Amino acid sequence: MIEHARRCLEAESDADPQTIGNASGAALLPLLYARAGAALARGAEGVPMLVAEIGHVEAAVVNLESYGGHETVLCEGHSLLERFTVLSEEARAGRTVDGVLRLPRSTPQAPCG
Repeated sequence: MIEHARRCLEAESDADPQTIGNASGAALLPLLYARAGAALARGAEGVPMLVAEIGHVEAAVVNLESYGGHETVLCEGHSLLERFTVLSEEARAGRTVDGVLRLPRSTPQAPCG
């Protein structure tokens, strides 16, 4: 969805690359790729995302609507935003440990051994 929004904005807008990156949500991609890799390595069910980052996805959906994004992608974007609404109600506070943001586990893990 984010890549589609970026392509639509690049084709239809004369904005600078940074504005297009923010308006399409593409500014999130490097962060999400890194988190997805870490989440897969740890066996997590999803990719952690900060509640404050949801605004980038909202902007991508709004801009897709404005710039004639594909209907299927728009439906996926709205579904994603609905999912974010539910998940934001379950948000957990993170803490910084040696400069690294750490989130508490959602469920207790059984000890190894």
